Amino acid sequence: MGKVSIVVRTKDRPLLLKRAIKSILSQTYADWEIVLVNSGEDKELIESIMHDFKSKSSNDIILLHINSNLHIDELINLGVSKSTGYYVTLLDDDDTWDPSFLDECISLLNENKGVDGAVTQTTIIEETLEANKIRFLKRYVFNNRLRRIRGWEIARCNLFTTNSFVYKREAYDRIEGYRKDIPLLGDWEFNMRFFLKHKIVVIPKPLANYHKRIDAKISSGNFYANTSLTRHLRYDRIVRREYLKQGLTKGPFLFCLLVYLFGYINAIIKLTKSFIYRK
Repeated sequence: MGKVSIVVRTKDRPLLLKRAIKSILSQTYADWEIVLVNSGEDKELIESIMHDFKSKSSNDIILLHINSNLHIDELINLGVSKSTGYYVTLLDDDDTWDPSFLDECISLLNENKGVDGAVTQTTIIEETLEANKIRFLKRYVFNNRLRRIRGWEIARCNLFTTNSFVYKREAYDRIEGYRKDIPLLGDWEFNMRFFLKHKIVVIPKPLANYHKRIDAKISSGNFYANTSLTRHLRYDRIVRREYLKQGLTKGPFLFCLLVYLFGYINAIIKLTKSFIYRK
């Protein structure tokens, strides 16, 4: 059916990395390879972890140690460049999949030749880390209404998580991968460019798991934290302004205008909610 390359980014989170790799090993779809891009400091620990997993699987595991301060999307591009699969997907070191995730996505892509990408719904799993152990708090489906990808909706916000998306490598190549000049929201920007050029079909099942540490403070020394909201908002504005300029010069004008206008609409909605909840 076609090999899928799984690009895994990791940085100093061995506890979570082990869980992510176990999730890959539990997949019912067997034709995969892992490209592990490690930007952390403890190379020997990562090599030891991956050696243990190699003894449990005959699949290829490609390990890349990166010393430079590349941002997350540059690490993705590097990982994809070293991959050999017909399909590509991403799994961050803190996320997991349902065992049938790859099987269902690859089956859909193989059975529908005009489709270049498959997306599933995502379960958000809130958790904390206590004494080097993961404690589950609660779970809920992030996008349970997602049935198809519409232009106005993806212009408003990102509709799906990176680990819920499987796509053909040739489609990735045609849109030249992830951007190197924006350190955040590159997944949303990539998804918009992909949507404009290729067909994406939704599998309406929550087969991807996005794990969220709710008590982790954002700092240079806390690698178990999720990304800061303030920086997300900053790059949200940057991306939307760029799309407005693109719409005025290259197009597609209406889509790019929607991307820009939804920045204001989202801000108004957020402000309105803050007043409502304050009362």
